[in-house]
Amino acid sequence: MPYRRLPNTDNSRLKALKIALDKGKDLPPSSKPYSSSSLYSINIYLPKYEALLILYKESFKKQTEKSPEYTYLYKKARNYVSHFIQVLNLSIIRGDLKSNARTFFNINAKKLPAFKTEKDLLKWGEIVLEGEQQRIRKGGNPMTNPTVGIVRVHFDNFKEAHRFQKVLQENTNRASKNIAEIRKEIDGVILKLWNDIEIFYESYDDVEKRNLCRDFGVNYFFRRNETIPVEENVSKEYREKRIVNKDIIKTVLPEEEIIEDLNKGENLQYSLF
Repeated sequence: MPYRRLPNTDNSRLKALKIALDKGKDLPPSSKPYSSSSLYSINIYLPKYEALLILYKESFKKQTEKSPEYTYLYKKARNYVSHFIQVLNLSIIRGDLKSNARTFFNINAKKLPAFKTEKDLLKWGEIVLEGEQQRIRKGGNPMTNPTVGIVRVHFDNFKEAHRFQKVLQENTNRASKNIAEIRKEIDGVILKLWNDIEIFYESYDDVEKRNLCRDFGVNYFFRRNETIPVEENVSKEYREKRIVNKDIIKTVLPEEEIIEDLNKGENLQYSLF
């Protein structure tokens, strides 16, 4: 027996609502296969849902577009901060600086700081800049190649990019959270909508019912070993993938997955026909 599955992606949810709305917009109320309450819910939630999806895509696009530049500035600043500390240690090894110069930077010869994360770089960048200032105030000669001024330029560029990237990430996360919060309501709207449609066409025979319901966006799937009726309005690709054939068995939905979905009870609604 074919089963009905609710959409499980944002795009498929959006598509389900739009198909039902577009197919029914020119029909008189008595010919619409869904209730006025379902139509009201679609008109309320569809624009809001679509706007949230657009906002998320735009936020994610901006974050992605800025990512290469941010990565470049991060690596550049990391190299300069790291090289400054390496030059400091080499100067001590050569005898140009005394070993107590490390105390200004809270480091020792045995364990050098790691720069594995952005947080590490933010921490050690500040330590290097402040430490070099204190060392110079105490009478030390300024470090060269790189100078603290060059390090500051690249570190400040990274900090600014980091702040901006955080804002972009927060915008994306906020949009994603808003979408997650509305999904449950959208799923409820689609479930009621599809129930309305199936009830409207319940007097038709099984195959014709499914075909009519498909026109309004309801999705039906056949199990691997089920025979698809010739009159069933499914694509050629879907029909071919459901043919029992050892060569393509990996491309179809295993029965074990269907059982697993039943156990989970998530976004899976089975039709009575």
